[in-house]
Amino acid sequence: MNWATIIIAIILLLPASQQSFIRSESVEVKVLSYNPTYDFWFFMPTGRPKVVTQNVQNAYWSARTKGGVCFTDLWFYCATGIEIEE
Repeated sequence: MNWATIIIAIILLLPASQQSFIRSESVEVKVLSYNPTYDFWFFMPTGRPKVVTQNVQNAYWSARTKGGVCFTDLWFYCATGIEIEE
């Protein structure tokens, strides 16, 4: 095997890292997630929200495959930045 083949194989075998949070101007943006097995809401990379209102839950279910729902000091759609009313 030549070196190029070996290097390409190593690159393909490395796992892709997922971006679980966004850091913008020293403000950590947390991505909302849900665990259906234990029925609780949590943030990626860490933490749990105090309250997830029904409106935020509905937004999560409609946007979970399209960028998700994020939180700083307010709820918003991660992909578009549009605020979600609580």
